[in-house]
Amino acid sequence: MPNLSLLSHLHGQHSAECLLDWNRRMNIAIGSAEGIAYLHHHATPHIIHRDIKASNVLLDSDFQAQVADFGFAKLIPDGATHVTTRVKGTLGYLAPEYAMLGKASESCDVYSFGILLLELASGKKPLEKLSTTIKRTITDWALPLACERKFSELADPRLNGKYMEEEMKIVVFVALICAQSRPEKRPTMLEVVELLKGDSKEKFDLLENNELFKSPLPADYNDGSGVDDGSDFISEEKERIQVVKELEGEGGK
Repeated sequence: MPNLSLLSHLHGQHSAECLLDWNRRMNIAIGSAEGIAYLHHHATPHIIHRDIKASNVLLDSDFQAQVADFGFAKLIPDGATHVTTRVKGTLGYLAPEYAMLGKASESCDVYSFGILLLELASGKKPLEKLSTTIKRTITDWALPLACERKFSELADPRLNGKYMEEEMKIVVFVALICAQSRPEKRPTMLEVVELLKGDSKEKFDLLENNELFKSPLPADYNDGSGVDDGSDFISEEKERIQVVKELEGEGGK
């Protein structure tokens, strides 16, 4: 792709060039959300991507987003709510129920997309190394700021304050609702697209008044999704029990 991946612009070879202004970021957010919504709601059978992350969002010559790399994708049989499978994916983006139990569903992609949205808005990585032994998740960093409506502190400094505050608010709130630990509390990707496009003020008002944003430390975010691991990638061969041990080990630090 002419403009490589979102990862290359946020954290890679193009990160210092600041090519992603706010308008482009909003278009990338909406475009990638629409792509995932198609997989979940319009493809037959429905498809779970299972590896939504910045390096799998490719950008064309106009910085339009395309969701790529279906190597981990799973088909959802009609009537099934989830499939149980070996854990694959990238740490920092994995939904807790998938990382710990191997339960893959459309909601797992929603969780990953929430992490991706925060990354897009803030320029931060999903896992931030605070010390040699401790990492902090992007949600643990972002949620207290969102509760206090400190959107200027959430925005990527490379934007130099040049963003629409109302749109930043929408992106951050949608991201955090998507990245809740309990899958039944997450929206569908169709709802995400509607919110990001600003199609329903009533739904956004409900979102803004969600109980999640009334307390800076809700239990939904104490899921220990950060790990102390030299590799950010989980291969198919790594057993789920090992993933659980790693996740629990970081959660107790």
